[in-house]
Amino acid sequence: MPTWAFSQTKVLTLDECIQLGLENKLDFKIEQLKVLRMKKAKRSTASRFLPQINAYGSHRYLFGSSIDPASNTRVSSNIQSDNLGIEGSLNLFNFNELWESKLSNDDFLIAQQNKAVIEREFILQVIQKYYDALAAQEWQKVIEGQLVNSKQQLERIQKEVEDGAKPESDEQDIQVVVIQEKKLLLQTQQEEANQKLSLMQLINNQDLLPDNITLVFNKAIAVPNTLEIQNHPAIQLEKLRLGKMEHEYTQLLGPVLPRVSLSYDYGTFYSNKIKDIFDTSLQFGSQLRNNKNQFLGLNLSIPIFSRGDRLQARRLKKMEFLEQEQLISKTTLDLNNKLQLERQKIKQFDELQPSLIVHMNFAEKSLETTQTKFEFGRVDISAYNAAKNQVLNASYDYLKNQLYKAMSINIMETMIE
Repeated sequence: MPTWAFSQTKVLTLDECIQLGLENKLDFKIEQLKVLRMKKAKRSTASRFLPQINAYGSHRYLFGSSIDPASNTRVSSNIQSDNLGIEGSLNLFNFNELWESKLSNDDFLIAQQNKAVIEREFILQVIQKYYDALAAQEWQKVIEGQLVNSKQQLERIQKEVEDGAKPESDEQDIQVVVIQEKKLLLQTQQEEANQKLSLMQLINNQDLLPDNITLVFNKAIAVPNTLEIQNHPAIQLEKLRLGKMEHEYTQLLGPVLPRVSLSYDYGTFYSNKIKDIFDTSLQFGSQLRNNKNQFLGLNLSIPIFSRGDRLQARRLKKMEFLEQEQLISKTTLDLNNKLQLERQKIKQFDELQPSLIVHMNFAEKSLETTQTKFEFGRVDISAYNAAKNQVLNASYDYLKNQLYKAMSINIMETMIE
């Protein structure tokens, strides 16, 4: 049963390969964890203005001496003191806190968009690998068909040699053709296995072996009508980075703007003279109740001089703006150029298609005629082999034109979706 199950052929479409890759690729799992981390780090603006509340307590000893006012002499004075209380502070206006939430939200959006960019680049890689493997698979079928034809000719000539109708040299000549095509088939099979293994490694799928995979060629692919590319994740990512720079530029004003906070403290204390540490008393009596005190304060901090560091940082940030704007333009231009190139390739594939069909049809008819002449001894093995090679070349050109046209269409769809 394990051998039977392992030998089953798995049919994979391009969409299935992309989906498997998105599920299995470790890069995307890492990026998803980054997005989740940024989401956890994100805080609302209101939460940054909630009060901070702390409770405190201390137990202390002061060992030393003091002047006795009555005798004007120095006497030993050891004191135990205890403090208990609760304190709180509230930011009424703090520009840094106000914009910190915007920056953390920018980081979250950038992490999301960066994941989308990596996914889009990965899909393009899968498309390339898929069609390379598909080309090797389909090319192998063409060679297998030609090899069947050559083997039939070999069997025919072997019978004629046995009957004495043809010399052994004719059998040797056709043997050379068969051996060449077997070698070409083996090379193509190896290339197919390599390409399919490379595809499986790209999508991080270790369950399928190259020999058990069949890829599907979807011929009915429509060419996208639109060339709109403004929603591409790479462009959106650079725009988000520009937005974060604008928020950073605004936040740089924070340290030079006034800060207003409200503070409150409620506490009590206990104090008692002791002989030594072993005379410690925890009988606070009524002191903690009677010594209660409260503090309420409104704090205003106005920066006066910061050596011009912030102004310098804002000037540098403006230069980063210009660089980022140019990067957005460059990214847009590069993607538009790539899209235009793929569209031009599709047009060229369409223009070339009729000629390739005519070439293949004439090559097949020529092979039929040459094969008939070869069977009746009108032409030698060289002419027959040349006719077969013409069919192989014409078939390869036709196949390659179809496959790479489909690949360009898939690339365009991925860029504009």
